[in-house]
Amino acid sequence: MNNIDYRNYSKVFLGLTTNEELKNEIKAYLDNKTHSCAYLKVCASELKRLGFLSLGLAMEDIALKKMNYEAALMEAFGMKDDVRLNLNNVLIRAEEDVKFAKKIEKLALEKEELEVYSLMHELVKSEATNLTCIMSILNKYLKESKSEEN
Repeated sequence: MNNIDYRNYSKVFLGLTTNEELKNEIKAYLDNKTHSCAYLKVCASELKRLGFLSLGLAMEDIALKKMNYEAALMEAFGMKDDVRLNLNNVLIRAEEDVKFAKKIEKLALEKEELEVYSLMHELVKSEATNLTCIMSILNKYLKESKSEEN
């Protein structure tokens, strides 16, 4: 597997556009929107905790719609041309996420921030499970795509 830096999109992916100025603008937009869906989800959770279930659910719907548009932009940027490469890049990112989460988990334990520690511990376990699943998907895809070629 090639370990290609997922952050260097313009050198890796072909995408729907070859216009460098347009690619740079899309990349800047996506970089700026990295956590927008997460912030919406936080607001949705807080609204639900405060007893505004329908408002929280509406906010979650908005977050999902934004995520779908951002994914479409990533496709326009070129995140769809090579499934193997894209899954490999997801693996690289997931591995980085696990390492970073473990670092925060350790720091939270050292600082005796048990709620943060507990959250990070669950996140690490979840990310590790996701990583295993993504690896399985990639391996199955590679195996099945090879058998289709023959």
